[in-house]
Amino acid sequence: MQGDRRSYQRAAAWEDAAQREEVELSFKRFILNRAMAFEREPMADLYRVGLLAQMLDRYDALREQGLSRENALRRTEYEFRDIPDRMREQGFDEAASPHRTAAASRWPQLTEEEAAQYIRESNEYFHHQAIGTALCSACVAPLMAAMALSDLFGGFSDTFGMLGMVGLFGMIGLGIYAMTTAVKPKKKDQIRKGHFSLSNRLRRKLVDLQELTEQKARRRRGKGMALLVTCVMPMFLGVGLAGLGGGNFWPLLGMTGLFLMIGGGVYELMMGDAEKKVLRRLLGKAKDEQDS
Repeated sequence: MQGDRRSYQRAAAWEDAAQREEVELSFKRFILNRAMAFEREPMADLYRVGLLAQMLDRYDALREQGLSRENALRRTEYEFRDIPDRMREQGFDEAASPHRTAAASRWPQLTEEEAAQYIRESNEYFHHQAIGTALCSACVAPLMAAMALSDLFGGFSDTFGMLGMVGLFGMIGLGIYAMTTAVKPKKKDQIRKGHFSLSNRLRRKLVDLQELTEQKARRRRGKGMALLVTCVMPMFLGVGLAGLGGGNFWPLLGMTGLFLMIGGGVYELMMGDAEKKVLRRLLGKAKDEQDS
């Protein structure tokens, strides 16, 4: 009787082991089928092994909850049906399809260092362009400030007038200098023509950076529009203070603030649009490749 019991226990153990092996093989086939579109690289294989361990743990948990073997198997596979999305989020590269292989043979793939350098050089280029435009937009501010000082001190109208004109043309010159000496990115023509390709890992990083850039651009647009809309406030404030005395000093000082706010608003609006444009050029090409 005791021997029969031991034989029964051994048979049950063998059956459980066989069923466990069958479940594990089923999960392996499921993972390989779902991850077929991705490159066979060491890190991707290690990630697949981790997925198998997670699926087995989930299967055991469902069995402990009372689900049958078949139901636990189907439930686990259903919960892990998004394996391709998980691998894309982890930055694993997909295997090259015929279309992508042709594209890759035509255009070189940008590295993360090259993409970062292009973004940095582009932002620097647009910064100089925006600074130059802002200086030219606010060039009347020194003249207004000089006229205000002339009215305040009196008797030096010609001196302050000439100093104001020097400041006016000086700001125009600095603005033109900033715009003409701005260095274009080294890969500008290549990026604008779309003669490049991106890996999935780099594309994911650029998408995350684009979300942060969009938030920063919204803040800059809001700041720029607020400065332009409210630029008349210093002038009204100067006119109001003129009632306390001081002649035309306060109104002219208010005009100085008006032009300075215009320059600041122009700079913020230009930089807000420029930073988005840089990433759109990179991701626009990436999207075209993915759609192809």
